[in-house]
Amino acid sequence: MKKVTSILAVAVMTLGIATAAIQNIDSEFDFLNDISKALACDDCSTSPDDRGGRPIGKIA
Repeated sequence: MKKVTSILAVAVMTLGIATAAIQNIDSEFDFLNDISKALACDDCSTSPDDRGGRPIGKIA
C-alpha cells in the first residue's frame, strides 16, 4: 500500500510540475507576441493630427 501511495504522490507531483512548466511557456510566448507587436509599429504611418495635433514638447 505504501508503494502505491508513493507512486501516486510522484505522479501528482509530476503533473503539477508539468502544468507549471506549460503555464510558464505560455506566458513566455505571450511576452514574445507583445514584443513583436510593439516592434511592428502599427501606428507609425498615422499623421500627427491623429495623436492630438500638438507639437512635441508642448503640454497645453
